[in-house]
Amino acid sequence: MTDVPTPEAVSRPQSGNFSMLARHIAFGLFAVLIYLGPAPGQIFGSHSPWLREWVMFSGVGVGIPNGRFVVRHEDGAETMHTPLEAADIEQYPLILHYLFENRIFATEHFAHFAAPLCATAPETSSVRFEGAVGTRQGWQALKIENICASSEGEQP
Repeated sequence: MTDVPTPEAVSRPQSGNFSMLARHIAFGLFAVLIYLGPAPGQIFGSHSPWLREWVMFSGVGVGIPNGRFVVRHEDGAETMHTPLEAADIEQYPLILHYLFENRIFATEHFAHFAAPLCATAPETSSVRFEGAVGTRQGWQALKIENICASSEGEQP
């Protein structure tokens, strides 16, 4: 036969219950603070160092082109290349901020980004970009003509 606890034993607080209850309350308050911390800045526009806003993945796509590079040959034929093909890389580095020096922050940086494509394109062809580049304010639509012509005279 199993021992069945009496109602008095069940209702009587045990010595560890208060510390466990305090931990649960502290955890709950901390979770609410983390979850609702950004609310004043997002809802009311008030910013505080005590209630930090969420800054997740800040700047991940900054300087990365999204579009196509088009090589127009002398005979009028066009070939299209992805940004990865233009830069002659298989994929972007996993940590762009530290390892990827070819990010585009100004239109002059397109020549450096597409240098491998410019090296393989015939002298009489023109290379242009149609698409957008990631900025801190969002994607900026761009159409750049004669990318390789702007890289002439640059020393690697």
